[in-house]
Amino acid sequence: MVTFPPGLTPGTATPRRGRSVVATQSFAPGAAIAVVTGTDRSNPSVALPDSPHLADTCHYCLSVANAGTTTAATTAPTVRVRACTGCRTAHYCSTACQKADWSLVHGKGECKTFKRVRSIIESEPLVNTGTPDSLPTPIRALIQVLLRPEMREAAAEMEGHLEMTRTRASGGTEQDMVFQARGALHYMGREECQDSIMEVIEILCQIQVNSFNRIDADTGQSGVYINTVLAMLNHSCLPNAFVRFVRRKAILHAYREIKPGEEIEISYIDIFLPRSRRREALKTRYNFDCVCPRCKDDLDIYQVCQRYPHLELNSFSLAPDLDKLRNPPIKQFLHSDKSLQKNVDEIYSTCSTVLDGLSLADKRRQLRQRWNMCAQLRKAELYAIDPLALVLIEAIIYFMEVDKSTYGLAISCFLSLHSDPYRWPMPFDGQRVKSMIRAAKFLANTASAAPSAPDTGLAAKVSQALSKMDQVTMCQTVLSMAIRYCPAAHSTEWLVYHEARGMLNDIESLSGRGTENALVNAFNRNPNGPEERRFFESIVLEPLQVLAGFALEIMDAEFSA
Repeated sequence: MVTFPPGLTPGTATPRRGRSVVATQSFAPGAAIAVVTGTDRSNPSVALPDSPHLADTCHYCLSVANAGTTTAATTAPTVRVRACTGCRTAHYCSTACQKADWSLVHGKGECKTFKRVRSIIESEPLVNTGTPDSLPTPIRALIQVLLRPEMREAAAEMEGHLEMTRTRASGGTEQDMVFQARGALHYMGREECQDSIMEVIEILCQIQVNSFNRIDADTGQSGVYINTVLAMLNHSCLPNAFVRFVRRKAILHAYREIKPGEEIEISYIDIFLPRSRRREALKTRYNFDCVCPRCKDDLDIYQVCQRYPHLELNSFSLAPDLDKLRNPPIKQFLHSDKSLQKNVDEIYSTCSTVLDGLSLADKRRQLRQRWNMCAQLRKAELYAIDPLALVLIEAIIYFMEVDKSTYGLAISCFLSLHSDPYRWPMPFDGQRVKSMIRAAKFLANTASAAPSAPDTGLAAKVSQALSKMDQVTMCQTVLSMAIRYCPAAHSTEWLVYHEARGMLNDIESLSGRGTENALVNAFNRNPNGPEERRFFESIVLEPLQVLAGFALEIMDAEFSA
């Protein structure tokens, strides 16, 4: 039986929710509830990069190679990886990591298995053409479970919904799993008897149901994470906790205050999905119907924000007006209008896909189509509701690509003030922190731009507004706020933290900024002091509000039909 970290204990199992995890002590908002290293034999984990990132991620510590991509605005150490000379599939950032992984699993059969796979692919030209030179990520995770006795024992405590998977295996799902099981056993050099195949299929089901997705496009992090204790955490669309990954470690944080005896709950899925899509996702993969308060009452994002305690933490944020958080300035709640709910369901698929890979012309056409499809949400001023919020994010990316940074800055400010605080009510939320750093980058990139020649155009109006602002001090203050929240959002090992720290160091080292540095530092020490608050409102918040005021005009000018 796995050992639970201090502060946690198994809850009473119920037929509807199964097993659970309960707190044995209090945890403050943002506090680290537990740190799972994954190397403890009494609470083991599988931590792997996904297949496309095998060549640039350390197979043991999961550090991502950054050689040649680092900039002055980062304090993160340089990471380089080299391939294992045996299999040439696993890569390592150091001899220490290679030795540790060899002892953990790579030297217990994983290296030989990878070598067999590569040998077969390289010896068969037809197989080699267009075929990856490594096994799929779930199969590599399966191999680790099979090779590590402590992980195999831990996996036995996970729910796999085997019968449900087999029942739904119309169209070849079960045959695919048999094929994967036979392939794994074959590459490992093990007997492919019926009992072995069924045992492996059960482990595959457990991996499918219990694995965490480590992908973070902003940091290059990728792959899967499997841990029995974390797998026992139940789901809620109003979670009180969340999990973040730091290389091989998993950190369980409190999202709000958690008291002794209270169950720890996380979200398994994207909580911004409409209720119908959340229910479908949970039923399909996890085989249960969610009856959390949000699903029961069909609460939208704004109503969820209202229900979270500790909104007062936002007094040190870019959305310090607590009355607006408790009483959002919107025309109506989503659930109060059935036709609007139907509209969201109808446009969601079209408007929620990312625009990566499209030409700039196609992106512009898509943004124009989506902006107009979101007309009903815009009329209700529900800017925190997807897919409207997603369209605004895609517009920021587009403006970066077409070198309209001032437009990207305006929309970024709009999201930081009028969308993000409702989507992520706690100011230490990782997405809120990333959003602040994004705004800081725009402020830094536009600080040195020369004002446009006087005219009446929209771009000139934005530029002229910027010319009256102290963008460097605004950037410095926003960065300092983001840095303060990084440990609660993730950790001080987070690449985003190092990037923000590097940018802040660069600003603080500029000559002739002694007064500005003193003002920013005073605000950080005493954000509620009258003088400090006046500084923040006049130098930072009010200018951000001015910039945000251009956002909807920009979107209409660029994308309205």
